[in-house]
Amino acid sequence: MRKALFSFFAVVALISLPSVASAQEDVAYWGKEDAYLLRQAKYMYELVDESLDEYPPVVGAPTSRKLALYNLDAMLHETKYDNTEPFKSFVASRTSKVIADMQSPVKKGMKIYKIYNDGFVARTKSVTIAFDVVRGELNAESIVSEKDIATIVNQCDVLFLTHNHGDHVDRYVADRFIAAGKPVIAADEILKDVEGVTHYRSETEILNKEVKLLSGDVLKVKIYPGHQSDMMCNVYAVTTPEGITVAHTGDQYNEGDFKWIDTVKDQKPAIDALIINCWSMNIADAIKGFNPRYVLTGHENEMGHTIDHREAFWLTFQKLQPVTHDYVVMAWGEWFSLK
Repeated sequence: MRKALFSFFAVVALISLPSVASAQEDVAYWGKEDAYLLRQAKYMYELVDESLDEYPPVVGAPTSRKLALYNLDAMLHETKYDNTEPFKSFVASRTSKVIADMQSPVKKGMKIYKIYNDGFVARTKSVTIAFDVVRGELNAESIVSEKDIATIVNQCDVLFLTHNHGDHVDRYVADRFIAAGKPVIAADEILKDVEGVTHYRSETEILNKEVKLLSGDVLKVKIYPGHQSDMMCNVYAVTTPEGITVAHTGDQYNEGDFKWIDTVKDQKPAIDALIINCWSMNIADAIKGFNPRYVLTGHENEMGHTIDHREAFWLTFQKLQPVTHDYVVMAWGEWFSLK
């Protein structure tokens, strides 16, 4: 009996030895700086991911949420983590949360999802609207996978494209809408020879258009003559069948456009949600001009840029200090509900 027990425990010990060895190897990083930092990145990204789930987007932000966003800045501003497995896993995790949540219907109000960079999706009970949704690119690799981005855009009814920059216009995304017969609305400079894209632009007036969806629903759209410096940048204010209006500014950045920006607050319908790029010129004054119920910022940490232009969340909060409107700062793969 003793021999049998001894043999049993000996076998168990032998089976356990590799696990013990592996555990020891996992914590032995002396002389292995790159492996050490990569493992640190894995734990940091995972903790940020968990923290964003625990402290979801709200007006302003509690300290715990800011800490998660600021730590995300620190990770995304260290280029050695670009395209690493911890980075890719983080993006995939955030995107999967959007995909999962989009399976549930919106019963009231509007949900606004931040996909990546300045790509947003706005959903109501009747319609799903995409603005500047892209896969994103970092060192010639897609940031959001084609499979995940396709799953998201397949649920959308219409795509609005603001201006002709690759971090806002993705031919792969546009082609999926066109192939499905869904409207793609763009400024004149965007995909100008592509059949299936509807171009609207005026340099002198605000355009009022109606966009009919495959469902038969109709969106009422104001198109403002915005610019990123000299480049056309359509600023869209889209009103859903429920009467909720969401505006997206693209990369609006032009001092002369304040002539019309300052008049938006006096127009109908009023803006319920303003999605504005975080480095917009005189952002506090621009927000006053639109006078929305809620402000949501975009374009933080566009990974195709050098780190000095990967706009930080901490910098966004600093710029929003003089803003008196309710504002919400979101990371990728998050959403906010307008009631």
